[in-house]
Amino acid sequence: MIGLKRMHNHFLTVLLGVALLTGIGTVDADMVILKSGEMFPTPKAWRDNGTVNYYQDGQVVRVDETAVERLIHSPATIEDQPPPVQRPADVSPSLPPHDLPPPTGDMCGYLDLKWGQPVSQIEGLALVGVDPAYGGVQQYALAQRQMRFGRARVDNIFYGFWQGGLYTLLVETSNFIDFMDLKAEAFRRYGEGSQVSDHEEKYRWTGKGADRLLAYDFDSDTGYLWMRSQVLHEKVKVRYPN
Repeated sequence: MIGLKRMHNHFLTVLLGVALLTGIGTVDADMVILKSGEMFPTPKAWRDNGTVNYYQDGQVVRVDETAVERLIHSPATIEDQPPPVQRPADVSPSLPPHDLPPPTGDMCGYLDLKWGQPVSQIEGLALVGVDPAYGGVQQYALAQRQMRFGRARVDNIFYGFWQGGLYTLLVETSNFIDFMDLKAEAFRRYGEGSQVSDHEEKYRWTGKGADRLLAYDFDSDTGYLWMRSQVLHEKVKVRYPN
């Protein structure tokens, strides 16, 4: 069974991916991430005598330091940044064409699952933890672990349910070869993603009922494909507007 601490770390990684999808940048702003899962971009954030302070709407907001999961400061200027990481050679075959019909509406594009589908309709799932964001997102995995995402071999697949409906999918890999296979499968299913940066293995999709982010971290040698229902996320934003 996957440890909650590891799952929480992955959730924080996904939160940073959400910032890219929603247009929250990190070039000109700091970021305050609370243990509740809330995330606040700000022109400046700093620690002071047991509190984390940051600007919001022209005012200084103070939060107890124990409630803060992570404080991210603006990256260095371009002149100060280290050279890009040298990536391994692409060891996978060329990407296949987009030979599957793209998912539309409430279809999530995996195993004929639908966004908002209740957990009771998906056989073999076991509860492995709860992410604290948005009042609690229950995380499930197959009791007999599914080791493939389509044609790609993967390590884990987590199914996130909010208010009883399928809200997110998180697919994980632990090496570059498997990640490249996952990338090929994602492109085959959802079309070619928009690359976030020329120096990163990071791609995103928006529209057609879901947001998607595919990324690889060369420091930890891990990759993931994250997907989220747009319809359910609109409901989340109504209940949690901040």
